[in-house]
Amino acid sequence: MSEPFAIRRATPRDQLAITTLVRNEHLNPIDLDWRRFVIATDESGILGAVQLRKHADRSRELASLVVRHDARRRGIAARLIDRLLARIAVRVLMITGAAFAAHYERWGFRPIEPAKAPAAVRRNYYFGKIVGGAISLLSGRRPRQLAILDRNSSRRSG
Repeated sequence: MSEPFAIRRATPRDQLAITTLVRNEHLNPIDLDWRRFVIATDESGILGAVQLRKHADRSRELASLVVRHDARRRGIAARLIDRLLARIAVRVLMITGAAFAAHYERWGFRPIEPAKAPAAVRRNYYFGKIVGGAISLLSGRRPRQLAILDRNSSRRSG
């Protein structure tokens, strides 16, 4: 049986652990502000994290979803998303690997064409495709195909 874990808002003392966790998983390391994060913790420290980025164009992006490798398959990512979205009644977008897009349908996310996303989310999508793809190739890994998902508040499910 898995050990219990807690979900809570991040605090200033969590910033370094959040940054380290995101960078270790090769996610977008830009704009990691602890004030926007919800984290999962246990006695060993931070197990996972997710943030709601608020962009200058007023769009919202579920971002930096990460669970420590040794803590996976315990439902941590789902609980982080549940907590983050619990009180959100506006449109939220996210960028993920295309192979995982269907997993997010339970929260009302659906794939959209990049051209239909707000400019800030499109910028992050292309950053991931170009910079992330180049880093993957240089590291000997195959670049991931990315997708933009939209959770439009008017068509939310669940």
